[in-house]
Amino acid sequence: MAFHSLIEKWMLKYGFKAIGQDRVTFLLQCGKSTIFLSLYVDDGICATNDVKLYKQFLADIAKDFELSDQGLCKWYLGVNIEQDIANKRTKLTQAQYTRDVLERFGMTGATP
Repeated sequence: MAFHSLIEKWMLKYGFKAIGQDRVTFLLQCGKSTIFLSLYVDDGICATNDVKLYKQFLADIAKDFELSDQGLCKWYLGVNIEQDIANKRTKLTQAQYTRDVLERFGMTGATP
C-alpha cells in the first residue's frame, strides 16, 4: 500500500477528516480543540490550539509511523515562518526563496 494511502487510512481511523480534493490536509476536532495537519511527500506541518491533544496525537501516531517533532516550524516548502506566540502573530514570507530563484537564473541585479 502506498504511504499516502496508509497514513490517510490511519488519520481517518483516528478521527481526522480529509479536507479538499487532494486529501493532503486533515482536520481533527475534539470539542473546542482542533488539529490541522498537512502532508507533503514525507514532510508535514501541524497547527493546533491544544498542546495536550497535540502531544497525545504525536504519541499515538509514533506507535505506527516513524516521525520527529521539530518544534515550532520556521521553514516549510519555501515559506519562512516567523511565530510570535506571546502576541498570537504569525508572519509568512518568501524572501529567501525569491532570492534563491533570482540567483539561480542570474538575475540578482535585476530591478522591477
